[in-house]
Amino acid sequence: MAIGDIIVGLDIGVSKVSCVIGQVNKFSEIEVIGYGLSNSSGVRKGQIIDPQTVSQSVKEAINSAEQISELSVNSAYVNIKGMNVRIEKVVMESEVAHPDDGMTINDIYNLFTKIQITTKLDSNEQIIDILPYQYIVNGRAYKEEPIGAFCKTFSMEVEVIIAKGDYIEGVQKTLKYAGIKIDGLILETLGTSNIVLMPEEKESGVLLVDIGGGHTDISVYKNSRIEFYTTIPVGGDHITNDIALTFNISTDEAEKLKRQYNLAIMAMITNNHEIKLSSKTVDQQNNVIKCSDIVQVIEARVKEIYQIIKKMLQENNLNNKIESMVLTGQGISNIVGAEELAMLTLKINQVRVCSPKLINIIKPQHTTVFGMVRYIASLGLSKHVNSDVEIITEPNLKEKIVEKLVGFKNKLFGKKELEKFDNENKVF
Repeated sequence: MAIGDIIVGLDIGVSKVSCVIGQVNKFSEIEVIGYGLSNSSGVRKGQIIDPQTVSQSVKEAINSAEQISELSVNSAYVNIKGMNVRIEKVVMESEVAHPDDGMTINDIYNLFTKIQITTKLDSNEQIIDILPYQYIVNGRAYKEEPIGAFCKTFSMEVEVIIAKGDYIEGVQKTLKYAGIKIDGLILETLGTSNIVLMPEEKESGVLLVDIGGGHTDISVYKNSRIEFYTTIPVGGDHITNDIALTFNISTDEAEKLKRQYNLAIMAMITNNHEIKLSSKTVDQQNNVIKCSDIVQVIEARVKEIYQIIKKMLQENNLNNKIESMVLTGQGISNIVGAEELAMLTLKINQVRVCSPKLINIIKPQHTTVFGMVRYIASLGLSKHVNSDVEIITEPNLKEKIVEKLVGFKNKLFGKKELEKFDNENKVF
């Protein structure tokens, strides 16, 4: 990463596509110089089922970011969710090519290649990334690349990120339709955790639950490394749909009720007053319900999400690795009592809700993709991070003069006179 490096991130979700263009400043931090957001459809249960429709949303989001940044984007990093990946932990040793000269970046490249070749894959899988956890040189562990260290051999402890081939094909088709090259696929949790988790939480053990509109990302970090990551196709939109179906009302009205009576625990209701609906309820007798009826629906769905998480933690023997829990995402951050319900259901004492307000980010929908850009910028020397962009230049002086002359000529002459003038003044 160097001053001036530009990184473009794309967050392709169920209901929206978000784009952020970031540039590394003199303080080695990411400055947002462009951002865009567009509505999206064509993604179902983590799969891109309509690449052409999604590509239009990608174009809209990128165009908005281009206008703000005055850059033309040719490539971008794209998010990938847990349902489409698996993580394999690998420890491998390699020799240093020239021990007397010290370790070089090429020695690390060679070990990356060796890991890629030897990792066993199913027929429909591809390696999309290798995350180094630590380097072992002369019996000593290093977090950063130990370039220049004098040794004959060294080893790397890494996490190999393996993705499903059909999802990769869907992303490739989508970006090809949009005229954009893929810089890389980035685990969504790596972007989100870069924003919402504190280093001490990652070290001691934390459960990160990111509840979006259509999906919930579930991650566990311990000793500053990712221990578990998956995605379930349930999110905040399902709460809205539950309310709409239960009371036979429109989705828009259900969303308003969810936001107005945003409680996750019925016991927290202080005034169980009546609510008049725009349409009749299921029994078709009246259109008046209690606010507790709304809260009961919200509580049931949020509790179901927590119970799914609880089962996953038990099945993967992760309970003893978790000291705290962080809730984030547009599907949960505004629901009061979500953390208390998590404590009761998951038996975790330290739970907090994180809804970050980012500097230079206009909307919270950019949180994940901004985190992706920050994560990519933090990668070591062994990773190429720059996206392919071009500066949008204004027309040159000659083009401006010709344009003004044409405009002047059009005003000076009528159509017939203009044709006569052109014929009489042809330049050969």
